[in-house]
Amino acid sequence: MSYANTEVAQIAAISSNRCIGKGNELPWYISADLQHFKSMTTKQNDSAIQGIVIMGRKTFESMGSKPLPKRISFIITSQLDYAEQSGLVDSVKAYVMHNLDDALTQAASLAHGAHLDTIWVIGGERVFKEAMMYTDRVELTHVDTDIMDGDAFYPELPNEFVVAEESQQMHDEKSGLDFKFVTYRRKED
Repeated sequence: MSYANTEVAQIAAISSNRCIGKGNELPWYISADLQHFKSMTTKQNDSAIQGIVIMGRKTFESMGSKPLPKRISFIITSQLDYAEQSGLVDSVKAYVMHNLDDALTQAASLAHGAHLDTIWVIGGERVFKEAMMYTDRVELTHVDTDIMDGDAFYPELPNEFVVAEESQQMHDEKSGLDFKFVTYRRKED
C-alpha cells in the first residue's frame, strides 16, 4: 500500500473489547507498553527528526498538548483556528492539519527528507479508521482486560491484515495486567 513510498503504520494498545481510551486517557498504565511505543515511533539517527506521528486533536490534548520529543507531530482537527488557539502557529515540532490526506502528504514529504521510512498513526478512533486504507502495518499491544466504560475503540482490522510477529505474553506488576505485542501486516495480493 504505502503512501508516496513511505510505510504507514498504526500503533495502539487495545483491550480485549478493543477499547483504546476512557475520558481521553489510556485506560491503564503499562510502562513496558509506553517504552514499546517510544522505541517504535522513534528511529535513532543523527537527524533532529527521529519520527513522525499523526494524530487527532483529542489524542494530542490527552498527551498534554505538547509534541512528542524528537518526533514531528501532525494534529488533525476540524477547528480552523486550532493552531492559533494552541500556540502551535510557529511550531517546527507540530503541524495542524484539517484532513488526513494533507497530513499524510506532508508527513511523507518530511519523512523522505529526514530518511525515515515509516509514518506513525497514533490515534484516536476516527483517525485510525480513516487511515486504515493507507496502512501497511499495525502494531497492537493486546491488553488482557475488558474496559466496560471506555469511550474510544480501535476499529476491526480488515481481513487483509495477518499476524506477522507476536511476542510472548507478558505481565505488568503495577497494573496486574497481562499483555503482548502483535505486529500485523497487510497481505500482498
